[in-house]
Amino acid sequence: MTLLNLIHCEVPSSRVLQETCTYIRSLHREVDDLSERLSELLATSDMSSAQAAIIRSLLM
Repeated sequence: MTLLNLIHCEVPSSRVLQETCTYIRSLHREVDDLSERLSELLATSDMSSAQAAIIRSLLM
């Protein structure tokens, strides 16, 4: 059952909270993975300084 389904059904608030926390943890893992990939990308010599500057500006 997805978070949206839980919100539209009658379920205990503890279940909604549990599903919300699970979803937030998965988002944190995705952010960590993307951060690591971006760090690796910025560290490679294949990227020009202009490309690196664009990525940095998007992150700010």
